[in-house]
Amino acid sequence: GVMMVASLARERHPDVHVLDMKVEGWTPEQCCDALERLRPDVVGLSAMTYEAGCMHAVAKEIKRRLPGVVVACGGPHPSVADGDVIADPAVDFVVRGEGEVTFQELLDGLAAGRADWSDCAGLTWREAGGDVVRNPDRPPPQDLSALPFPAWDLIDHAKYRSVPRGGVIYAHPEFATMFSSRACPWRCTYCHNSYGKTFRERSAEHVLAEIDLLVREHGVKELVFMDDIFNFRPERAKTIARGLIERDYGLALTFPNGFRGDILDEELVDLLVDAGMYRCMVAVESAVPRIQKVMQKNLKIDKVRSIVDYIASKGVMVHGAFMLGFPTETSGEMEATIDWAAESSFHTAAFFRVIPFKGTELFEQVQHAGYDLPTDWSAYEPYETDINLSAVPERLIFRLRKRAYRRFYLSPRRLLRIFR
Repeated sequence: GVMMVASLARERHPDVHVLDMKVEGWTPEQCCDALERLRPDVVGLSAMTYEAGCMHAVAKEIKRRLPGVVVACGGPHPSVADGDVIADPAVDFVVRGEGEVTFQELLDGLAAGRADWSDCAGLTWREAGGDVVRNPDRPPPQDLSALPFPAWDLIDHAKYRSVPRGGVIYAHPEFATMFSSRACPWRCTYCHNSYGKTFRERSAEHVLAEIDLLVREHGVKELVFMDDIFNFRPERAKTIARGLIERDYGLALTFPNGFRGDILDEELVDLLVDAGMYRCMVAVESAVPRIQKVMQKNLKIDKVRSIVDYIASKGVMVHGAFMLGFPTETSGEMEATIDWAAESSFHTAAFFRVIPFKGTELFEQVQHAGYDLPTDWSAYEPYETDINLSAVPERLIFRLRKRAYRRFYLSPRRLLRIFR
């Protein structure tokens, strides 16, 4: 995301840098040390919800050190909580949604000394008198193939070779993440709305051209596809797979963000295996039909079981994603999901807590129901949250999750399959 924003920004403002606090292991102070050395005119900060505290800490500290700098925040959290973010006096602008064009227009205006931003779509800003203005949303780009590639040359690829990449199992350290499409048309209540609900795709030729660049100029040997739903347009996905087979780069492919299991067909699996797929994830969430309706995913569980069996039979390691703690979910329904997972062909699995992120339908539902949600955004960390939306006591859910992992992994048959 940040590299896409940087790519458009430097078309008209060439002095652009990308800093990654995670890969550098920086504290907010260390990040500001690096910013102070660069002495930028504008600092753009991107954050997930649980990273909001860090984002504000960087904004405050860089404003203290460089009072004249303009701070703009964007990404998943500011896009859905722009009112909270702009309330921080250290934040000058919030770029909402897909920010490539909005941020480019912001830089253009700042360079020209612009003071009135009322016609800059997708921007939340503060007038001279202090009043906050939320401009209308900017329509997302429809032709993704018309956008430039991410600014891959602005990062040090070698630094990423030891960081997690959607799991700890990988084939090669030299990897790159790929987005070949944006958005998912399904309306699961727990899911983000960062890209809207209209699926938009890059052409297979555009995707393959970026892969050519990554292999030839950056030595990439493994691709991590992060699309919300790579297989929504099966023929396009198959064309990408065939293009990789023809190129014969010997790449390893992994899909940690998930396929939609009940529309995944065997031909696409076969092509992706031939193209180098060795690991993928299929998101199930719940094996209980009633909970599938509650979350509005409406997954056809029997079809998912069948395709997971098939993927596993092709020698691909399959990861399953499950969620426990939906509103009205009972302990018996949680146990049914755990049992289904344990009896499945998944090699690995994760049992997450249900988290109502701001901007999701689930957040609105539980807010309207009077649920007292935390205002500390760090509580929305996906692995350690204590948020409980179900009627099942917290201690019992904790025990059920422990039981889920024991039941799933302490199976000699599964351990042998993982080892193989």
